[in-house]
Amino acid sequence: MYKTSKSQKVATILKSIGHPIRVRILLILSDNKSMTVSQLSKDLLIDQPVMSLHLAILRKLNIISVQKQGKESFYTIIDNSVKQVVSIIFHTRY
Repeated sequence: MYKTSKSQKVATILKSIGHPIRVRILLILSDNKSMTVSQLSKDLLIDQPVMSLHLAILRKLNIISVQKQGKESFYTIIDNSVKQVVSIIFHTRY
C-alpha cells in the first residue's frame, strides 16, 4: 500500500527541514514572498556562506526556488506542504 520509494522521498524531505537554521529560513520565507541571501542572513543573524549552504539543501529538494533579478537572487518557498508542516508544528507545539 505504501511504496518504499515514496516513503524514502518523504523521509529525505523531513530530514532536510530538520535543522534549526532551515526551519528558521522556512518560517521567515513564509512571512515574506521572497528574500535575498543578504536579507535572510541579516534577519536571521547567520553568515552568508552558511546561509547559502542551507539554501542549497532546500533548493536541491525543490522546497524553495531561486529567481535571478540582475545581480540579486530571490528565494521563495515553492513546496506549500513543507511550508504548512513547519508552520503547524512551530505554532502549535512550542
